[in-house]
Amino acid sequence: MRDFRFTLPRKHQIKNKIQKHWYERNDTLINEVLSRIKSEGPLMAKDFEGDGKKKAVWELKPNKQALEYLFMQGDMMISSRQKFHKVYDLTERVLHPDVNFQMPSKEEYSRFLIKRYLAANGLGKISEITYLQKKGKVLISDTLDEMIHSGELIQIRVKGQTYYALPRSLELLNNSLSRSKLKILSPFDNLLIQRKRTKELFGFDYLLECYVPGPKRKFGYFVLPILWKGNLVARMDCKAERKTSVFRIHSLSVEKAVRDVDSFSNALEKELKAFMTFNGCESIEWHEYIPSHFQ
Repeated sequence: MRDFRFTLPRKHQIKNKIQKHWYERNDTLINEVLSRIKSEGPLMAKDFEGDGKKKAVWELKPNKQALEYLFMQGDMMISSRQKFHKVYDLTERVLHPDVNFQMPSKEEYSRFLIKRYLAANGLGKISEITYLQKKGKVLISDTLDEMIHSGELIQIRVKGQTYYALPRSLELLNNSLSRSKLKILSPFDNLLIQRKRTKELFGFDYLLECYVPGPKRKFGYFVLPILWKGNLVARMDCKAERKTSVFRIHSLSVEKAVRDVDSFSNALEKELKAFMTFNGCESIEWHEYIPSHFQ
């Protein structure tokens, strides 16, 4: 909530049609949905009548699209959830009155984006820091130069390319890395969300294949990358079946660079126990292909 006001520039752009969201905008429907929630209180998408047409999995009905626009432009927030259903309400009825609503200046906003990106990712190129910031690339580039000049940032070279970093990030290199710790990552983790960056820094070519037709998938439907010893070393296609409390691992694909198979297996086994519990499962079942040296 401390940083809430830094969400306002993008919301302002969407509301004023400077920037588009994913769907075509229907102002009449948006106003109708907003009016209902103003008068009736918090509502879910299912509280609105659909158009009767069957939609593909990735499509949203018009009323749901209107709710999404109201959320993205700042008029609505999610006040709660009922199972998987979002409950929408007016922003002023959700936020505490002490939250800062002051619109940041362009310079403040640019500086905020740079610092938050580098704090989350450790280092970044201009193209990575300005990812999805089509309207602010020039300003961010100018702000980077100013922050370098003032000593707030430093430039480093990685594989022949120039990256920016916060000075305190390099201090982390003095801390020892737990060599045995292994982490199963979400496909949307900061480390992975920019696929090109992941490939350049780690040599790990990752694709979320649930959007790829079945016959063309290489590793599986919903593959989770595995981080071990500071490197991305494997991919696991899995599914948590909560009704039966079974965690199914359809396949495990390990990079050729992994030489210490026993250490990796031990680290994976330890993390799988915690991951299985987190997903509400009590047992693990392996299916389909497992690399021969892990059988």
